[in-house]
Amino acid sequence: MPGRDELHKVVSEVVRSLNQRKQRIQVELKEQELKELVRALSGMTLIQARQVVAYAALEDGKLTADDVDRILQRKARVIQEDGLLEYFPASGNQADLGGFVGLKQWLKRARVGFSPEARELKLPAPKGILIVGVQGCGKSLAAKTIAREWRLPLIKLEAGRLYDKYVGESERNFRRAMTLAESMSPTVLWIDEIEKSFGSSEGGGDGGLSRRMFGAFLTWLQEKSQEVFVVATANDLTQLPPELLRKGRFDEIFFVDLPDDSDRAAVLTIHLRSHQQTPEQFDLSRLVRVTAGFSGAEIEQAIVSALYRALSLKRPLDTDLLVVEIESTVPLSVSRREDVERLRVTARSRFIDVKTGTLQQST
Repeated sequence: MPGRDELHKVVSEVVRSLNQRKQRIQVELKEQELKELVRALSGMTLIQARQVVAYAALEDGKLTADDVDRILQRKARVIQEDGLLEYFPASGNQADLGGFVGLKQWLKRARVGFSPEARELKLPAPKGILIVGVQGCGKSLAAKTIAREWRLPLIKLEAGRLYDKYVGESERNFRRAMTLAESMSPTVLWIDEIEKSFGSSEGGGDGGLSRRMFGAFLTWLQEKSQEVFVVATANDLTQLPPELLRKGRFDEIFFVDLPDDSDRAAVLTIHLRSHQQTPEQFDLSRLVRVTAGFSGAEIEQAIVSALYRALSLKRPLDTDLLVVEIESTVPLSVSRREDVERLRVTARSRFIDVKTGTLQQST
């Protein structure tokens, strides 16, 4: 992939070429805005960059700061067409994560690792974090929130896009995806459910491919020189290779537990408001009690289902109707009680709690 200097030349060459054709392109970019435009082009080939810049310039006869968003939208489409990664521009990321105070404090300190002062002290840039926890409790939202807080683009990697039936193609896809991620640095790379991407393969039925991919990932994570901050999430500890949990692979490993009373009150309030409801009109204390053991995702789905029920009955949503829907829902903490409790007991005393930023004692 071309570097920033090459992309800077592309902008100049496109403007000069269009002006020679009497297109009269005006460049209305300050120095910092030009840097932002070049940064938006990172991750594209030279041909793609030329096409995008020419399109932006010809649309209104000038290059301005407004064209940065257009370029980012086009880049998202280009990456999507490639099929290996999913791209979320920083400007379009509206994720907001309540709670998780311990994680947010750690991230605030880690952000300093990308500063010029840290580089002067020859400190290595933060590699990334692993977030382990119960399904539906905010791990994926945490990845999006990190990118939003740091004002960085978010790239999502899914295992299914890497694996190919032809020998050697999966490894080549992985190298290509990592090269693309590095070319777009600084960025946040989100690997969702990493145990499915690089987890253990029962009986070696894939000919050792999972182990080779896992080894390539560990090597890249250890040796990458670009500012790519990895946020990996996992639901099943039993499928994670022990090497991944060794101290030093990730900067820190966090545990996300089921929401407590205050967390559930916050989740209820957020999702009621997001669906045009007034939380003050509901008995929140009662709703908090009946949602004990629910994940945030399960609470959201109960509210959605209750709203559908209210619409079918042609009546406004109220506490009683919502309670009926909640009580007819079997949360994961009940349907998979043994698995959830095993995860909680194992992780609680070994990994940092996202709320407190400390280790929790097993009970």
